[in-house]
Amino acid sequence: MQKSIFIEGANSTVFIEGLLLKNTVSKNIIELVACIKKLETNSLHIVVAFSKKAWNLVQPKWSPKELEPFKTVNGVANYSMPATQTDIFIWAHSNSIGELFDLKKEIQEKAIGIFDITVMQDGFQYHDSRDLMGFVDGSANPKEDERMKAALIPKGEVGEQGSYVFAQKWKHDLSAFNDIPEHVQEKIIGRTKKESIELEGEDMPKNSHVSRTDVKLDGEAMKIYRRSYPYGDIINNGLYFLAFACSIKRIDIQLRSMVGDTEDKIHDRLMEFSAPLTGSYFFAPSDTDLRTIIG
Repeated sequence: MQKSIFIEGANSTVFIEGLLLKNTVSKNIIELVACIKKLETNSLHIVVAFSKKAWNLVQPKWSPKELEPFKTVNGVANYSMPATQTDIFIWAHSNSIGELFDLKKEIQEKAIGIFDITVMQDGFQYHDSRDLMGFVDGSANPKEDERMKAALIPKGEVGEQGSYVFAQKWKHDLSAFNDIPEHVQEKIIGRTKKESIELEGEDMPKNSHVSRTDVKLDGEAMKIYRRSYPYGDIINNGLYFLAFACSIKRIDIQLRSMVGDTEDKIHDRLMEFSAPLTGSYFFAPSDTDLRTIIG
């Protein structure tokens, strides 16, 4: 595994995505990744992941069985999860904005001639890990060793101890959401706002965000490990949603449930106040596999 996936508590972050240029070869990508990983310190944590296209270039001998480009997921009432598949994904987090600035500058210089940067999004911790809508983000995240069970490909499978990654940028309509009374907001999210206590029984609407993402398949909870951060300013803002999973199935089933691509045709009411702008699948190889590639 890449240990930086599981290091929590940083108050600043940057998410970087890029598209490989036409003539980029595996050697270019490997040298770039090696340079990036050398910048990692005890206070600057970096995760690197690859699209199927990029992974096949750097490691043509094998690929995780579920790794595929993300495809648009359409649902009811024109709700959708758009696909904007990129090739290289870099996520760094730190308590030092200066360290992150230096990293971004280095990546911008090193990326020339290898990939075009399409996303370079700064993020920040908002109060006690809340989304800008005011609710605690990631309340249902698995804890301790359960995080790794949810996030890492099991031993014995191709790509073991690596992780499937889903990156998705959301844009909020905070004005519309904040105009709603707090008790209605809680019904939309499925938790109390101040204490972050999950609603129960008849108090939990079927179209709440919690209801649409707390899904099971054949009796198994489709848990993921999310590392999302708010971004933006007072006018343009949202959430950069980042999920790590042992199986892409776990991510896919939640996305389909949110847009109502299900038998019940119920959509997640959160989508009435926040719109997904991007969507890409990646593979974050284990540190062992990454070292094998970069030497």
